[in-house]
Amino acid sequence: MAKWVRVGPAVAEAHPLHGMGGWLRVPSFFLALAVLGSPFLLVREWRPPGAPDALLLNLDLLLSIGLTLAATVLWFRRWRHFRPAYVWVFLVLDSALQLAGFLLAPGLRGAADPAEAVAEMVAGLAFLLPLAIAMQRSRRYRVTFEQRLRAEEAALTPPPTSHSPGLPPAPSC
Repeated sequence: MAKWVRVGPAVAEAHPLHGMGGWLRVPSFFLALAVLGSPFLLVREWRPPGAPDALLLNLDLLLSIGLTLAATVLWFRRWRHFRPAYVWVFLVLDSALQLAGFLLAPGLRGAADPAEAVAEMVAGLAFLLPLAIAMQRSRRYRVTFEQRLRAEEAALTPPPTSHSPGLPPAPSC
């Protein structure tokens, strides 16, 4: 893996890979779609107060929607810690919670068959893992979100020129 060097915002913004172009449009589209679909998911999945396990399922639903909204805001704000937060929250924590739910309350989320529950968890990871891998390997992501360049690239990048007139030259004597 290449060594990444943090650069200033002006250097990162001047880099040709800076911005939400290229492959970064794909997660942007899916995150926007998830936010737009959240009210429909809430209406479809909400359990009435008297239903079995309603409190637990409704809290799980609200937590999922809240995490999706938070991830979308942080993505579009280009939060520089998005990559490690995504890995920990969506891959590690979510998988641990699903596994705990599977072990402590089998059949709670509808999958009574253990093989089906594990298959759903693996399918969820298969959907989330490509973004984590792409963020880890992408130069575009590193420049845009983390303001980092590869060490050899940063050494070749000249400092940005200022557009301000600066101080006038000193008078010669």
